[in-house]
Amino acid sequence: MSKVIASVDGSRSSPAVCDHAVWAAKRLDAPLTFLHAFRNPHGERDRDLSGNLTFGVRENLLDEMVTLEEQRGKLAREQARAILEDAMARAREQGIENPGRLLRNGEVTDVLADAQDEMRLLVLGKQGEDGDALAQHIGSHLESTIRRVQKPILVAPLDFREPERFLIAYDGSPAAQKVVDRITESPLLQGLEAHLLLVDADTAVNRERLLGPRQQLEEAGYTVHAEVRPGGIDETVCNYRKEKDIHLMAMGAFGHSRLRRFFVGSTTTHMIMRSSTPLLILR
Repeated sequence: MSKVIASVDGSRSSPAVCDHAVWAAKRLDAPLTFLHAFRNPHGERDRDLSGNLTFGVRENLLDEMVTLEEQRGKLAREQARAILEDAMARAREQGIENPGRLLRNGEVTDVLADAQDEMRLLVLGKQGEDGDALAQHIGSHLESTIRRVQKPILVAPLDFREPERFLIAYDGSPAAQKVVDRITESPLLQGLEAHLLLVDADTAVNRERLLGPRQQLEEAGYTVHAEVRPGGIDETVCNYRKEKDIHLMAMGAFGHSRLRRFFVGSTTTHMIMRSSTPLLILR
């Protein structure tokens, strides 16, 4: 059975990742598994430390270095297990009876890509362990994951608020239409208030472009608000989000369109990093 997989790393975003994952697992009626990827410094069994020794250094120093590597590896594994146990305990407190866990050695992007066959939805944080020390451009740690993982991804902010309304930034592209299709096919957002926003000139042609997706959502049981607004994509989307108190934004993998550049590839994502609004990326 496909799972909701939540990537936790012990950073300050991990509690919110856990809470978003619990919410999603309940709405999807899917099992929840927490995944932690770590780089074991002793993971390279054949690592040659002899090159670190200079002439005249005692032979037993090499043994001490090997022992230190082993201790570091043990501590890394213990820390990884503790991170997973904390996430599982938090999920149990919220009614998830049997959360699972996956502990993997390797780069997180590689580990997530390998796990996607059993993944229904991936939940991860906008800021990870590195982002705790430095507010990063969202693309620096999510772009490769978004590119490689071909399943829906829920990108969680630092705080959880149960969504009541969501926004689809619609541009009429096939990718945008797939977002509408996926939402109507899934129970994840069922019952939430839907907002469709097309950022372009407010013309009769553009208003007509929203009729099809609006009808599709309404037929699936959603209450829909659709609007065309002119302006720059960044300012317009963010102003709409604040004005309508949007709790979640949904988008597709938009290729090289300006919508995608806004969300995952432009300097304006500094603002998105600070936003309290989660981002749902659908394919």
